[in-house]
Amino acid sequence: MGEDREGALTQSLEFGFREKCEVSVLDPASTVTRLVDHTSPIVRARRRMAARHTAPCFLEAVEQLCPDVTFVLKGSGIDATTIERARSSTRVAIYYPDNPFWRMSDTHEAQKRLAAADLAVVWSTRIRNLLRPTCRRVEMVPFGYDERWFPLTDPGTSRAGVAFVGTWHPRRERYLRALDGLPLTIIGSGWSTTGLASAPPAYGTDAGSLLQRSAIGVNIFHPHNAGAHNMRTREIAACGALQLTDPGEDGTPLRDGDGCRWFRSPAHLRDLVEQYLAHPDAARKIAGSAQGLVSEENYRSRANEFVELFRTLA
Repeated sequence: MGEDREGALTQSLEFGFREKCEVSVLDPASTVTRLVDHTSPIVRARRRMAARHTAPCFLEAVEQLCPDVTFVLKGSGIDATTIERARSSTRVAIYYPDNPFWRMSDTHEAQKRLAAADLAVVWSTRIRNLLRPTCRRVEMVPFGYDERWFPLTDPGTSRAGVAFVGTWHPRRERYLRALDGLPLTIIGSGWSTTGLASAPPAYGTDAGSLLQRSAIGVNIFHPHNAGAHNMRTREIAACGALQLTDPGEDGTPLRDGDGCRWFRSPAHLRDLVEQYLAHPDAARKIAGSAQGLVSEENYRSRANEFVELFRTLA
């Protein structure tokens, strides 16, 4: 159960799950999903109102289908009491792709929801360790990449420019402003009022296409990442662009100079961009090493990891 749209983890993992088991997909907050990229106060109010129906819809589906395992992606709008009720009909596993300690990405119910589940799964070793005292069971599965939308692409193909794919945040804006005058393409929500040239959000194949033709992909962590690597890490690597990213070893095998380069400040990011645009062979070499490290870590592989965890819930 989760957002059912192109570019969402639900569709990426469903692709792999169907190779191993029978799957039913439900988006219990489909109205909220359709409004995900709209940020006006009126739309935010509509999303909050629509989210009230999420928990009843979720519980009704569980009680009617009685699946062996109910896999929930994040579960916003579903409280701990609803999870406890669902456990009388199914085993509940929740994969939380954000930081449950970061209140701005969810409600105060996030940690309680994870604690109520039979299995909580997160993408960061640090977050897993923080949750262990309160959860029945918690495991860590890093993000992957969807090979349909971000196919493995030779770093040696014709490439140009720099790409950033992601939502606006003040920290991200500060870093990207340091690239003024360089061939930068920004796509994502929230950028239209910044004065930086940008395009609306793009998902799935559209986002992958931009990264496939870019020489450099910039990965600026949101503060809630706290040094752990996000979804973009393996997507940039798969598409063959050189990844310039914040320092971090949690959730990734990439290291500075081995699969990526780490920037330490906005000025350092600009220096690295100028360096590797001027030396494309060096950029291709590092991008190639990234693919050697993460090419097998697609969402079909991640789905297999989840299925093995589900088997332990029987």
